[in-house]
Amino acid sequence: MDRSNARPRNVLKPVLVAVLLGVATACSNVGPKLTPLGLSARTKAATNATGDATLIRTPEGVSVTLEEAVDELADADVVFLGEQHDNGLGHAVQLALTEALAERRGEIILSMEMFERDSQPTLDLYLRGALTEAEFKKIARLWPNYDEHYRAAVEYCKVEGFPVIAANVYRPIASRVARQGLAASAGNTWAARTVSAPPSGEYRRRFDEVMGGHGDSVDSTILDNVFAAQCVKDDTMAESIAVALDESTGKAPQVIHWNGRFHSDYGLGTVERLKARRPGLNIAVVSMIERRPTSQEPLTEDELNQGHFLILAEQ
Repeated sequence: MDRSNARPRNVLKPVLVAVLLGVATACSNVGPKLTPLGLSARTKAATNATGDATLIRTPEGVSVTLEEAVDELADADVVFLGEQHDNGLGHAVQLALTEALAERRGEIILSMEMFERDSQPTLDLYLRGALTEAEFKKIARLWPNYDEHYRAAVEYCKVEGFPVIAANVYRPIASRVARQGLAASAGNTWAARTVSAPPSGEYRRRFDEVMGGHGDSVDSTILDNVFAAQCVKDDTMAESIAVALDESTGKAPQVIHWNGRFHSDYGLGTVERLKARRPGLNIAVVSMIERRPTSQEPLTEDELNQGHFLILAEQ
């Protein structure tokens, strides 16, 4: 199969009017045509998931099998898996995609928002078997939902010998930026060397929408600082991915990055920060929504622009 023109070759671009007309037709019948992935009982149990999810290719809005998605995603240098942090069903799809891509590529690097940079030595020791899981959990400051949603991916990499990157900024740094502004991250090895927080643009517009805008109840300086903290996370994760690729030896592995979907939706956030650092990378974005579209409430144009694929994970 000639994959030289596969869509993941570029970060998401605006959808042309002609394509949108076709999407509208497809969406009108999207409900009845959705086909569940048929996730294995093992995969669902590993993330405490119930039910089944569907994987949608955009912009057509049609369901695909796991194998069809992997056929396209396997060519990417970096695959972003954007998630809803508490969605076990969505995590089951992420796990299935990660394992299938690893099998197809033969070598991957798992990069995770859920680990902060200062935890990398602890994580490496655990992956090498130098720490017990109890010791690892005591030191690594794991997220509260680690066992039910992230442990399975880390254990898979531990068994297969794949590296896991603690990609995120050290949380106290982001907290300090949220209070004091962007300069508070300067010179810290646990944050990106270069960080920018543009005052305008699509990412800032969407951030303001989520935060409620610049209303009278929100001081603009406070909102600017909170946005700067978001950008510190984006730039640090992007730099972590770029460094992991630069330091890889032998055949270039695929990086699979797990993060909250706002960091990667629409090819913004961490994705655009990575593209700025490594313009030639082939980047694919997978996003997630927590509803099942119907003929009465089809996927919207905005939802179909979130990523190259959408995980439909209604809990």
